[in-house]
Amino acid sequence: MDSKINKNSSVIIPIPPAKRIFDILMSVFILLAALPLFLLIAAAVFIEHVLRGQALAPLFYAEERVSQGKPFRFVKFNIFKPETIADMKKRGEFIRTKSLEHDGHSLTRVGRIVQRLYLDELPQLLSVLKGDMSLVGPRPLNLAVYERHVKTGGLTKTALRAGLTGPYQARKGEPGASQERLDQEYLDMCASLSVWRIIIHDIKILFRTLLILLKAKGY
Repeated sequence: MDSKINKNSSVIIPIPPAKRIFDILMSVFILLAALPLFLLIAAAVFIEHVLRGQALAPLFYAEERVSQGKPFRFVKFNIFKPETIADMKKRGEFIRTKSLEHDGHSLTRVGRIVQRLYLDELPQLLSVLKGDMSLVGPRPLNLAVYERHVKTGGLTKTALRAGLTGPYQARKGEPGASQERLDQEYLDMCASLSVWRIIIHDIKILFRTLLILLKAKGY
């Protein structure tokens, strides 16, 4: 197989069985290890909603995103003020959660802490178990951004299953880190290397991601 994928080609890189098994085993391990933290965050989110008089606000926020060209339900802890999301829906605005995370006023108090620690993404481990995502891959885009990505010749979001983390996220803050370049390099690797070398590379990305999590500088 060619070592590089032409950006104008239409290709889907299937997940090898060994990588899928690795995803499942690691996701189960992380979920079990993080279960107390998972429950603590859920309780904190619920308690803040109660104190704000919004006890029925959902613990999770979900929206449609795209993984390997297919839409799926993308879930994270609900770190947003309910009125912010409700107002945007009422006005018929497209909800861009990434911009809401950084506007300085749309997150709850618990949400600001959880987002800074990157823990709002924990529920996506369930998407990995379900098979909508992989532990490592390009981060999923919402439909509007995905369509622009494809129109401009982007291939990685179509060819690869979306990841909980990816090569770019593992190098966050490094000078010269380019998401498009790093995702393309990962795509070329998945298309040309053995599954065992891919898994070893995934482990390195997960380790680098863990180091970033420990810095607690989510943004």
